[in-house]
Amino acid sequence: MNYFNPRHLQAFVSAIETGSMIKAARQLHMGQPAFSQAIANLETIAGVKLMARTTRSLQLTPAGVVFFRDAQRVLEMNKRLLHNTQQWANGQHGSVSVLSIPSVAHLLLPRVVKSYGDLHPEVTIQVHDHPDPQLRVLMQSGEGDFAIFSNSQNGENLKNLPILKDRLRWVGCSAAPLAQQAQIRLKDLQRQQFIVMRRGAIRDMVNPLLDKIQSPVPLIEVDQQSTLVGMIAAGLGMTFLPSLSCQSSTHTQTTHRALDFGDFHRAIHISRATERDLMPCTRAFLRLFIAQLQAGDFQLLEGVALLPLTEPEVEKFLT
Repeated sequence: MNYFNPRHLQAFVSAIETGSMIKAARQLHMGQPAFSQAIANLETIAGVKLMARTTRSLQLTPAGVVFFRDAQRVLEMNKRLLHNTQQWANGQHGSVSVLSIPSVAHLLLPRVVKSYGDLHPEVTIQVHDHPDPQLRVLMQSGEGDFAIFSNSQNGENLKNLPILKDRLRWVGCSAAPLAQQAQIRLKDLQRQQFIVMRRGAIRDMVNPLLDKIQSPVPLIEVDQQSTLVGMIAAGLGMTFLPSLSCQSSTHTQTTHRALDFGDFHRAIHISRATERDLMPCTRAFLRLFIAQLQAGDFQLLEGVALLPLTEPEVEKFLT
């Protein structure tokens, strides 16, 4: 099937609107022979005469009248199509789907979501905040444009970009004797009552520290972090949480302190699937987020360290 060339349609419409093939050709920067050939091609494909030419005027045939209106609509739709795709290409339209651990979603994402939303109001942003295990399941099923995990997600089909180092901190009741110290020593933790998450990424992070302490007191295990913090506030024991979780799980009757021994930490990574190209709006969102991190726009408290990134590392991750 033959299709009408948009440039030829524009020539036809311009000729009718200006009333002159010479003026229209000059307007479109076309030579007169090429312009005449464009009109002839349209009529050949249409199979009918579209205009009657005289030395002084152009007259549309009945078929040409209908063709002129349709050609105007096609050209307008073509302009709209080009405009819309350019908006997508420039990151002005689209959607960004973020998978994130709750502490990052709580402390870091609000700033970048607001900044990006102010710059690109036509882009839809969705944030799915879940613990690590659920995020990994969602990512494996193809959900989300990228994910912010604790520790990297392994796999040959994934790219990982480390952004933060998040150290474990002691968390206890504000009235506890250890809360009066600037730092917590290993010997301070002997024969203490610890309350810990029953499973999950934070429990995996805490286990090596518990092995080092070797307290003979049986652990109290809970399933929800809110329950954990509530029991600490009630003075039932103490725990260990990553620094970001300490900041996002605030309670007026709890406090947290640095450990003066070991290097118990997790690395916060951004991960994405290599087989899925990032849309321009998603790349722009990530670039803004990384730029804000590197510029120190976030007030990261003690225990959270920024990992330096080079432009080649960021570009390699995004492409």
